[in-house]
Amino acid sequence: MMHIKQNGRYLWLAAAILWMALVFGFSHQKAAESSEISGSVTYRMAEGVNRVFGLGWEEEALTRYAQLLEHPVRKAAHMTEFAVLACILLGNCFQYTGLRKKAYLWAWLGTTAYAATDEFHQLFIEGRSGEFKDVCIDSLGACIGLLAARCAIWIWGNIFYRKR
Repeated sequence: MMHIKQNGRYLWLAAAILWMALVFGFSHQKAAESSEISGSVTYRMAEGVNRVFGLGWEEEALTRYAQLLEHPVRKAAHMTEFAVLACILLGNCFQYTGLRKKAYLWAWLGTTAYAATDEFHQLFIEGRSGEFKDVCIDSLGACIGLLAARCAIWIWGNIFYRKR
């Protein structure tokens, strides 16, 4: 039994390291490269809305709506990245008996600390900046992710493990 538990710890740790590396990779992109990627995503979103609803937008309107979407989509992506990280760190905390009582707090603190180091890292990337508000946005994403995880755990427990 101990062997299985030990392997679980390694898997959760590996998941955390891989996800942190992914976040680091996104943050390490120069501003122009990052904007180009998010701009192409929001342009495709605007094209999809145009196609689905038959709005008949011309190129200029598509570009304008894509630009309007870019900031909220970027922030939502950040929140999602850090929501996933928080859930992975929660899984890590559950692997250690001593951390279980405050697992959500530790997962949130770890994620927020990583968000702060991520913003610091961006100070050294061409065209990027480290912003306290972005740490707050990432931290909010972590809270939302942990709340979603808590709800999922509660639902799972009530469906499959309730006393009959």
